[in-house]
Amino acid sequence: MAASPEAIWAAWTDPAGIAQWWGPAGFTSTVRELNVVDGGRFDVVMHAPDGTDFANVYIFEDVEPARRISYVHQGSEEWGLAPSRSVVLIEAETQDAPRTRVTVRSYYASDGDRRRHLDDFQAADGARQLLERLEEAARSG
Repeated sequence: MAASPEAIWAAWTDPAGIAQWWGPAGFTSTVRELNVVDGGRFDVVMHAPDGTDFANVYIFEDVEPARRISYVHQGSEEWGLAPSRSVVLIEAETQDAPRTRVTVRSYYASDGDRRRHLDDFQAADGARQLLERLEEAARSG
């Protein structure tokens, strides 16, 4: 990403900022709570372009400012999703301009749940779009 680790971190920790980039392209988000610390909560409602709302709660497990964020998505009975875990790594790249590699790895409760995320909710494409939006927010923030 064409932004520093500190700019990426700032985009993650500002409720107004994260509301601008959290979710796939075309989505908007309402942040109800954001506390990016070990044991903190991220409570957000993603609003799809078709008007469908997706309420999500995440619990942060391991937070290293501007380096690493690990969290557990609490799942959704409404959408039939078990809890899942994600790890976000924020790594400075050595180049002339500030650049950062952001890697997201997600771990699912079962192969069926992984397929549900990937097939029914297009999670891989949504994550790619979310990261593109994060880069834009970090560069403009």
